[in-house]
Amino acid sequence: MKNAYLCGVVDGEGSFSISVKPHNTTRFGWVIDATFSVTLEKEAEHVLVALQQALRCGRIIDKPGQPNCKLFIEQSRRNIAEKVIPFFERYPLEIKAKSFQHFKEVVKRLENKEHANPESFLRLAVFAITHKEAKGQRKYTIEDVLSTMKHKPQNAEEIVQEELSRDTK
Repeated sequence: MKNAYLCGVVDGEGSFSISVKPHNTTRFGWVIDATFSVTLEKEAEHVLVALQQALRCGRIIDKPGQPNCKLFIEQSRRNIAEKVIPFFERYPLEIKAKSFQHFKEVVKRLENKEHANPESFLRLAVFAITHKEAKGQRKYTIEDVLSTMKHKPQNAEEIVQEELSRDTK
């Protein structure tokens, strides 16, 4: 299948998702994860197989709660950074271009270990949760992160305000 066609399928049915969620065993009590996924009806599973072959990663599963659908999913940050992102840089998206750019920026910052110290972790969490392209319903807010974050910087509220003001520019 042509890669441009696969890009079009992703533009319509794909998702570039960043989640910020509590995780007791991590240093700050929270984790920032990236997930790339595409959902199609079972009859179109061959398209997901073609996408899996083109990207050289991902897995295809039955979509939970939707018995007539299949889900292509990639959650490995290494595969996302080394395979998924370069593919969509080579074959640019139209509809999901801004969502992809936000996703790519968060993954790049994770790859640069910006989640390794309290201040940069908090900055990245604010960016991931509140950025204009962080669409969709968020289960957790930046206030949730602030109220329960372990090893929180003393100037945490200032950092959040600084990052929020940066996003509105």
